[in-house]
Amino acid sequence: MAETEQRTRPFRMFSTLRRRVWYEHVKARLLGRLGWKVAWVTSGAPVEILLAFDILPLYPENHSAICSARHLGERLKGVSVKEGFNPDLCSYGHIDVGSIVTGQSPVGGLARPDILFCCNNICSTVLKWYQSLGRYFDAPLVLIDTPFLNDALPPGDPPPGHTVAYVQRQLEEAIAALEKITGRRFDEKKFEKILRRSRTAIGLWLEVLSMAKARPSPITCFDAFVHMSPIVTLRGTQAAVSYYEALLGEMKERVRDGVVAVPGEKLRIVWDNIPVWYKMKDLSRYFRQRGICLVADTYTIAWAEHVLPETATLREIASIYTGIFLNRGLRSKAARMAGLVRDFGADAFVVHSNRSCKPYSFGQYDIVRLVSEQTKKPGVVIEADHADPGAFSDGQVFGKLDAFLDTIG
Repeated sequence: MAETEQRTRPFRMFSTLRRRVWYEHVKARLLGRLGWKVAWVTSGAPVEILLAFDILPLYPENHSAICSARHLGERLKGVSVKEGFNPDLCSYGHIDVGSIVTGQSPVGGLARPDILFCCNNICSTVLKWYQSLGRYFDAPLVLIDTPFLNDALPPGDPPPGHTVAYVQRQLEEAIAALEKITGRRFDEKKFEKILRRSRTAIGLWLEVLSMAKARPSPITCFDAFVHMSPIVTLRGTQAAVSYYEALLGEMKERVRDGVVAVPGEKLRIVWDNIPVWYKMKDLSRYFRQRGICLVADTYTIAWAEHVLPETATLREIASIYTGIFLNRGLRSKAARMAGLVRDFGADAFVVHSNRSCKPYSFGQYDIVRLVSEQTKKPGVVIEADHADPGAFSDGQVFGKLDAFLDTIG
């Protein structure tokens, strides 16, 4: 294969992922009709517990991202606002409500939930979202409350013992609640097997992301935003393990064959926050045309943090799910981002001030200052929203990026 063809070779696993997403939604709808329990789950929840009960997990956040990427976000949010929800709420939640009310969805919608499984380690607003879903579907809500770890805890330190004990008790109560809902006993051996698969998939995902350390990189974070779907929605399954085994093999082929993500790579940048789903194509093209590769981000690597011991106890699971990046304070977030800048040899970083995701976006100007102090690299803040195109201005975002890149180009 000629060098120019190699440099533009698409990922083979993209088509596999599209088929898998469709299959999972169809399977859930069919099995739901046959009496299998279906749970709607927040993306940071300890889903391994549900899988031990053979409960099928579905992810409204992931579905909302798909709707936004297919340019349904503004329409579905408008429906939610007409239903009485405040316009300033999370656009994922708005899109979810709009899809439920209208039935509009690129994948046929989500199967009706029997259970709502909510963990607030990713966001404090998911509780109210899931309470509303509980009332709408008349479904029980199982909540795992993870106290926020503020800057009194040094970056990288595990959660304090009393916090871990508090979350562990909730995991035990969640298991008891699921036993009552399903009429089944918790299978500890099956749970251990699921945890091993989760650990393996997470390790593979981390290896995939680490391939971007190569110069030039064979992958951008725009690719990673798409390929992260199995580690979120299929964590704990053999399907996720198989997917990332194949993807890692493909990544190694790309490095071996000299396939690069951005031909003529000139600059390497780290991205902070959730992607702008409806502008992925435009943003990817914008950076690629300037020879800029986004080599790492704080979002996809957040799902490489649930690294469990070989024989994890509930206490260890409580500690890991509480101590994730999104549940920590400003200094921890700055330290994580500075580490990515150093580890991936980045020249600068871009911070997405996400109108919808206020917990993720809090204190970002301070984070820019701290990361620049720690790395001696410049950063810029752009204002947008992960799923609502009404909060995105082409002139403001691309104009600000132009001005920033001119100073470092």
